[in-house]
Order: sequence, then structure tokens, then C-alpha cells
Amino acid sequence: MKYGILKISLIVFFVACQPGLINLDKAKRAVAEYYDYGTYEKDCKKLIDEAIEFIDSAEPHDSNAVVFDIDETALDNYSYIKSIGFGYILDEWNKWVNRAEAPPNKEVKRFYDYLRSKKIRIIFLSGRHEETYQATVKNLRSAGYTEYDTLIIRNDNELNMSASEFKSRIRKELAEKGYRIIANIGDQKSDFEGGYSGYVIKLPNYLYQVD
Repeated sequence: MKYGILKISLIVFFVACQPGLINLDKAKRAVAEYYDYGTYEKDCKKLIDEAIEFIDSAEPHDSNAVVFDIDETALDNYSYIKSIGFGYILDEWNKWVNRAEAPPNKEVKRFYDYLRSKKIRIIFLSGRHEETYQATVKNLRSAGYTEYDTLIIRNDNELNMSASEFKSRIRKELAEKGYRIIANIGDQKSDFEGGYSGYVIKLPNYLYQVD
């Protein structure tokens, strides 16, 4: 697996490296500063620039495809997460998802537009639940992701699978169907584990972790 290079902000690096526990308010402030003051976007830009350079060097093929995660990748839920104090309640999260109001991650949208110009296939693969499918389609459309090969999210039989198990199985199935997955973009390690990922674009996420 090849990873793009990520320069972590000094503030978040300082918080992460503190021995023992730190005050929760201090951690929240550090994370908010990382996102609010432009460091997050700067880090994403660097990763996308590197990804575009890689794609430019890839052998052209009609079956070339890039797999996109959705939350904190194609779509940006930061403002909502910050508004609830960086917490998480599943029912409230699903209400937010069903509102279909998340804006695009600007740098990821830039990457998407670049891939479309190269006629590279786009696959959205998310751990979202089946009940949010229509809202997800609506949100992707409103965020400018209007053309893609397929959107795949969990069905009821897949809810107990880990994120890495679910996503690696789907990528394997896509490869068996003839897709050449040349790159994979996401914000969690579980977006890439299990192979069939190609060039890995790991975006920073200091909001939550998914195993």
C-alpha cells in the first residue's frame, strides 16, 4: 500500500503526544483550531496534489477506478460534529445524515472533478446504513458528486461486520467484476485494510476513529 505524505499540524501533534490524560476542553480547542484555521484544508490539499501526480503517472485503462469513502472524505460533517460538542449519538447522527446537508470536502471534490476529466470510474463505498441510502444519494448530488458508477452502503446483514471487513470484501468483489482499483481515498485506516486499495490517500481525521 502506498500512502500519500501527511504533515500533521503541530497543535494536534502536541495534544496527541502528551503523557497521560489531558483536559478535554484543551483537546477540543486544539482540534477546533486545526479545522477552523485552515491547517486541515492545507493538509488535504497536499495529499490531493500528490494523488493527482500519482494518477497522472498511472497507465490509462477503461476499467481504472477510484474508491471514495463518504463521511469526512467526500462529505464534510465537521460543522455538525462541532455543534454537538464533538460527541456521537447514533440516532442523532442518522437524523443529521437524513437531512442531506453536509457540504463537500473542497479538496476531495477537486480530486473527483479531476478524475471525471480523466474518465476514471468513481465508486462510493460507505459504512452508512441502508436506511440512509436515498439521503446519501441526495447529499452527494447536492454536493456536486453527480456522476459515479455505483454507491455501496451496508445492508441489514452487514451491520455487525467491522468497517475493514465490510469494505475489503466489497473491494475484492469489485475487482472480481473487472474494476482496476488504482486508488482509494478515505479518512480511516479501516478504509484501506484488506487489500485491493491501490494508492492510498489517507485524509486526516481528529474527530473520531472507526475500526
